[in-house]
Amino acid sequence: MIPSKKARVLVAEADYSDSLGRVIERIFQAFPLDVAGRTVLVKPNILAPHDPDKGVTTHPRVVEEVVRCLAGAGATVIVGDNPGVGGYGRAAQAAEVAGIVAAAGGCYENIGTDPVRVDLACPWVKKVTISRRVLTADLVVNLPKLKTHGLTVFTGAIKNTFGYVVGGDKMKVHSVAVTPRRFAEALVEIHRLRPPDLNIMDAVVAMEGNGPSNGTPRHLNRILASDNAATLDAVCLHMLGVKRATVPTVDIAAKTGLGETDPAKIDIQGHLNPVPDFQFPSTYIPGMTGVLLNRLLSRRLACVPEVLAEKCVGCGICVAHCPEKVMTLKNKAAHPDPDRCISCYCCQELCPEDAIRLSGRWLRLLRGSLLRLKGKK
Repeated sequence: MIPSKKARVLVAEADYSDSLGRVIERIFQAFPLDVAGRTVLVKPNILAPHDPDKGVTTHPRVVEEVVRCLAGAGATVIVGDNPGVGGYGRAAQAAEVAGIVAAAGGCYENIGTDPVRVDLACPWVKKVTISRRVLTADLVVNLPKLKTHGLTVFTGAIKNTFGYVVGGDKMKVHSVAVTPRRFAEALVEIHRLRPPDLNIMDAVVAMEGNGPSNGTPRHLNRILASDNAATLDAVCLHMLGVKRATVPTVDIAAKTGLGETDPAKIDIQGHLNPVPDFQFPSTYIPGMTGVLLNRLLSRRLACVPEVLAEKCVGCGICVAHCPEKVMTLKNKAAHPDPDRCISCYCCQELCPEDAIRLSGRWLRLLRGSLLRLKGKK
């Protein structure tokens, strides 16, 4: 349920040193949870097997301190996620490489091994398979990573709950919700299946550019927290200088009553210093032009994946995870079919070699022109 009290976001300066523990303790004091004797699911962002210093996944130090606080208060803690990579073994491997298994201190669980099929109140996606642990846990603590995203512009607290979805169902959602707006509608409804009780955003090392996996790490040295995911995401966008309407997940969340998204109506505790010159994906168009194109995006305007032959090692991950099966391997290199591509960017998101570039001449030219005009104002 959405809290009836005034919307709040706590902003704290932080790094991954020993002082992080005091920041996490402060968050639990500001947003107290009754956890004694209860089961708490801690849901980090474990996209794929990436070293934590790359800024792709929730840093293990954040997970470690959250687990410490919850366990110390008498909770039974479960740490788990359903990463984008397919297969139960690969999910565990991703958590291991990202440092999450060690940070969980024995609390990590492969939550994808016990799925349940549930109805979804979305016109594009009627049913979805999620981890049973999401529904049976007494409380959920969401640990998103602040990152950009080629399709959704921004990966935040709402988007992180897409990790409730198990295995191949992620690809199915992409294949039926084929525009950014429709995909965002599905994300919001998946989030509604189990809104987290607390959201703690790892923005110590964020990711800008062509995220969520192949962008550039950016040190922001901040942790942000709220008991409402939409409110937290809205404050993050305000900090980055982005209008809510250009990010479909947050815009839809606001219009469907998921939470307060007007920064003027949110009690922001701490210093929310603006982040200068934060770089968004090449797919992002600022301003009202971006809002219109995001809703009416055509395949002619959309960026399409372009494989960089000098980087591609022919691992086949992009082929295995393409919802529409438009990626193929030829001569040990990946090749997309641009005429059938739905521009979901799963291939670019999961490519471990950063071998896929999002290219689209007209969209890139339009985005560049609008950014230059914005800079002259």
